Amino acid sequence: MYKNYFFLNRIALELNTKLSGCFINSIFSQEKDKLIMQFEKAVDNVLEFSVNHSEPYITYRKKYLRAKRNTIDIFPELIHKKILSVSIADDDRIIKFELDNFELFFAIRGKFTNVFLLQNNKIQSFKEENDETLSHIRDDLAAKKFIKTFNSIDPILITGYSIKTIRDKLKFVGKELELEVYLRADDEEKHSEELLAILNSLKSSSIVLYFDVHYNEVKIGFDGLGIFNTYTKEYVGDIFDTFNEFLSRKIYLTKKNIRLKMIEDFTDKELNKNLKRIEKLELIISSEPKNELFKKYANLILINLNKIKTGAKELICEDSFESGSQIAIPLDNKISPQKNADRYFEKARNSIIEFNKAKELFSKTKAALNKFQKIKNELSVQLSDERIKNIMKELNIKDDEGINKQDEYANKFRHYVISGKYHVYVGRDSQNNDLLTTKFAKQNDLWFHARAVSGSHVVLRVENKKDVIPKSIIKKAASLAAYHSKAKTAGIVPVSFTFKKYVIKRKGMPLGQVSMLNEDILLVKPEVPEECDIFQ
Repeated sequence: MYKNYFFLNRIALELNTKLSGCFINSIFSQEKDKLIMQFEKAVDNVLEFSVNHSEPYITYRKKYLRAKRNTIDIFPELIHKKILSVSIADDDRIIKFELDNFELFFAIRGKFTNVFLLQNNKIQSFKEENDETLSHIRDDLAAKKFIKTFNSIDPILITGYSIKTIRDKLKFVGKELELEVYLRADDEEKHSEELLAILNSLKSSSIVLYFDVHYNEVKIGFDGLGIFNTYTKEYVGDIFDTFNEFLSRKIYLTKKNIRLKMIEDFTDKELNKNLKRIEKLELIISSEPKNELFKKYANLILINLNKIKTGAKELICEDSFESGSQIAIPLDNKISPQKNADRYFEKARNSIIEFNKAKELFSKTKAALNKFQKIKNELSVQLSDERIKNIMKELNIKDDEGINKQDEYANKFRHYVISGKYHVYVGRDSQNNDLLTTKFAKQNDLWFHARAVSGSHVVLRVENKKDVIPKSIIKKAASLAAYHSKAKTAGIVPVSFTFKKYVIKRKGMPLGQVSMLNEDILLVKPEVPEECDIFQ
């Protein structure tokens, strides 16, 4: 309710009492959309203006530290000037500070919310405005009538009218008071009477905080209003103590709600990802591994090696393992019959490995699913700050209000985690490889690529350049590079690796192509190694 006209009316009355006769010591800004006015008094005290159009306010603080750097002086002509009085427009949310030869206005008016300085028909603004807008605002301010009392509204103006009609005539009355009138009186003929009674109470009502424990929300308003009956009420002190406490708690609760939303979004994403993974793994586990079938194919190819013509796409022969039946075996016509047999033997080995890995990964994925579901069930506005902090640490969620560029990029690549600690990122195609190497990879990350064949760029993230990456981890990352290459079906593959800082992309190079200034080579088996979890 701090944007309500009558709340500002009370603010203006309090400021008139506190600041009349005070001299301005400095006016400056060190935060976007905030203006600070300090006074020449025995104790530190400041006036803070917020001209953010979504959160406009004015408040009085007893202490405020000016930063040593990155501050700018505003309206220097007001230094050492005396404030004569503080008043408010009788029909608008505009507070005026009258000084010797100057008038300073704080005006809440949507996107044009600002602080204006007027002298001899010349106008300046805190936030930059164009000349046409300033000219219009100057004329508008000059036409306003300002008062130094509580605006009780002349009964003659509203008697007999409904609150809707009253608000059409007097727009500054505000939505909150309209709702309060509806709450108190069903009969429209009594609306004006109720509004006058409400305004009479607002002259001296305490300003209090209202809490909604279900939505983790804090509001500020006048004591005794029925529209806040469902809220928990708290008395703090005078209007400025209460308002400053409101601002502090609002910031705190906003940050807490943001953190809860970040955890909720993260767990929802992980739950969805793990559910899809479980569906795929269940399909693999539900069907038996095809290792015996692939072995049979390989042996039948060897038995009929001399009968297979060069370039054949299929072998149709008698099934020696099941008498009396024939079998059709698909062949790759680009390689020899012997290599086709070798490939089927390799498929047989991989089939049982993949089946066993699927069962192992299913158990891990199920455990992860249960973990994320448990965290999601735990989320509520009553969750302690310590628990929120621990959950974010456990899930490796950065404590900020958005995802940084590195996080955005990371979601675009295949992601593996080796031994639960070492993160490996794999490009998906030529364009994705370029993004991985030139935008995402850091200078001291390890970079891998299968040698002399097409394949994915692979990056092993090195979080701290002082850390020594175990050779076993480097070898496993190299195996992933071999696995995500055209040589994935070979027995042993040479893989080049180096620090990313030695990988360069020259102007004019095709997508996915880079050069290495130096390299080491590992001979590895192309595979997804043991203790390697697939994230995406």
